[in-house]
Amino acid sequence: MDAVFKQAMEYLHATLNKSDKIDDIEKLYRYEHSLRVAHIARRIAEQEGQDVLITTLAAILHDVGKFDTDVNADHGRVSADVAMGWLRTSGLTDKQIKDIHYCIAVHADGKAGYEYENILEAETVSDADNIDRFGVYRIYQTLQWDKADTTPALDFAAKYRERNPKLKHFKETYQLSTPTANRMFQDNLQIQTDFFDRLVIELQQTLGADVK
Repeated sequence: MDAVFKQAMEYLHATLNKSDKIDDIEKLYRYEHSLRVAHIARRIAEQEGQDVLITTLAAILHDVGKFDTDVNADHGRVSADVAMGWLRTSGLTDKQIKDIHYCIAVHADGKAGYEYENILEAETVSDADNIDRFGVYRIYQTLQWDKADTTPALDFAAKYRERNPKLKHFKETYQLSTPTANRMFQDNLQIQTDFFDRLVIELQQTLGADVK
């Protein structure tokens, strides 16, 4: 089983690196994101008694064609078709290939573009993608995107004081498809809300000011 995972990772890496639409930083991020999603998906599949092979391979390849379309909502279906370039040579059964294709196709918006019986493995790939979006690494990315090193401290504190209630509401209302996925998702959201709550407090204490 490990050999087929390695082959899928190599196909993902080679395909991303052929793209002329993204820079090397984005290529590396997308590759590493896909491996994190695969790790998360595998943990969920093991805990929930799902097909680990199908779930993990679909998770590895879920974004392999992300940059072959300018419409983000379509990238699941496009990635599923790009993944077939490797799946057809993988030695997997026809049913396994179809299941993986479906899992990838629906992960972004729940639409495969064709009729297929829904499988829990597809839900898990989508859930794992969402769990990684709210992981600790996303805190680091958010601080980079918001130019934390150059933004005035009070402006930065005000922004996150406004943002955190929305994140907490999301935590209270959004549910994933399995108990394991939901527990992992909730843990990540708790880490994020705790971090930004503490950040706001420390910024205010450092500056001796309140954010109105």
